[in-house]
Amino acid sequence: MTEPTQENQTNIFLFFGTDNFSSNQKLKFYQNGFSKKYGEDSSVEILDGAKLDLKNFETDLQSLPFLSEKKLVIIKDFFDERNAEEQKQMAKIITKTPDFCVLFFYENAGITKTSSLYKKITQIGKVEEFTPLSPQASAQWIMSKAKKENVKISIISAKVLADHVSDSLWALSSEYEKVKTFANGEEITKEMIEKLVSPTLSASIFHLTDSIAEKRQKEAISILQILEESEGDVPKIFFMIVRHFRLLIQVSDMLQRKEPHQSIIKKLALHPFIVTKMTSQSKNFTEKNLIEIYKELLKIDTDFKTGQIKTSSRDNSHHKLAIEKFIIDCCKKN
Repeated sequence: MTEPTQENQTNIFLFFGTDNFSSNQKLKFYQNGFSKKYGEDSSVEILDGAKLDLKNFETDLQSLPFLSEKKLVIIKDFFDERNAEEQKQMAKIITKTPDFCVLFFYENAGITKTSSLYKKITQIGKVEEFTPLSPQASAQWIMSKAKKENVKISIISAKVLADHVSDSLWALSSEYEKVKTFANGEEITKEMIEKLVSPTLSASIFHLTDSIAEKRQKEAISILQILEESEGDVPKIFFMIVRHFRLLIQVSDMLQRKEPHQSIIKKLALHPFIVTKMTSQSKNFTEKNLIEIYKELLKIDTDFKTGQIKTSSRDNSHHKLAIEKFIIDCCKKN
């Protein structure tokens, strides 16, 4: 039995990132490909990184596959669940991975790239990070999927669907399947999407902010009304509006200081997709506009907390009225 050297080893893989839909799909692709190549009865082990006994794993790693040329071992969420010392131990163990074993580390989210295990895998294996798609890429993803399935949809409708669902490919895939079923062989239209797919709260706040930036008062009020009907929680909606404009100010400030995109993501701890959209949206406001808007929102917040805006669990009409007045004032300003 020969062991791969650090120079030629390519049987160790790490998949990680916040786009766990794509990483999950690619892992399934590898699993299916492995089974087709080495047989349906080939040895495949899926291990829970949180419960993995490192001493037993080190021994089991060297055991020959049963009735198969190779074995596939998948360890899930080891980075997320284990401490630095345990990751250091694993980094030593994987250097002895035999050539009959294909070893996958799969993480559902981001990881610390300074860990000894991450560094070791980058040296002796292959690492792939799955980051969220941009709005444009999400629309292209829909177009590509539709083409493979002979489903008719225009790029405009694909953009509407991607915009409604925001940053989750799991949700986007689910909503695409829903409208595809409804279309029943006909072209998926913008009207179908707007009828069947409710925008996420995050997506709706983006739409509301766009309407304010472009002085579309009626549209902004309409979005607020739809949000109230779907969410039923005016204070929560208001909190999201305040948070959105606070983040817009921060993104705008960082862009003016020439902060790199990845730096903004890290410092604000935001989804890359959200930073991309906010970067685009911040261009619709001047710094002065954003500060004035935020001051008005803080005044509403103060009035709400001090009881000047009367509200109760049954009646949020005064709070909603204050938000509507805020929207109208914003749309009237030059």
